[in-house]
Amino acid sequence: MNEQTVSASLRKVYSTQLLIAVVLAGITYLLNYFSITSFTLNVPEKTVSVVLASLAGVFGIALPVFYRSYFIYGLKNQKQISNERFMNFEKKILNIALTAPYFLVFSILMNLSENTHILITLFSLYAAYYYFPSDKKVTFEMKVFRINAE
Repeated sequence: MNEQTVSASLRKVYSTQLLIAVVLAGITYLLNYFSITSFTLNVPEKTVSVVLASLAGVFGIALPVFYRSYFIYGLKNQKQISNERFMNFEKKILNIALTAPYFLVFSILMNLSENTHILITLFSLYAAYYYFPSDKKVTFEMKVFRINAE
């Protein structure tokens, strides 16, 4: 397992997750724009806005940090981890972080305020930017977790 194959594999997961979220957000925006569909709940809009924005922040920022800390804590007495365990960790952290854009889909579908859309978009952009699996980042991560590049 070398850095390029790991990067390529993680970029495939990253691209798939992000592309699906962007396409769904685009479709829901178009449906909402042409007034084809709108979904409402019997809950105040402010409550739904706060909950969706908070969940986007939790999934985009807090949960990946927590999961990384939890993973590192589980490795405290090990000299090295297996390649499969490292790949599973990286894929899970990508899946957790890239859940944030999906909250934008719900926000658009429920026709919430523009401020909610902007806040969720900011959390999503942060997650997409920070967790992008570049070659440099993957190389660093493999050194940190003592993964042998073969």
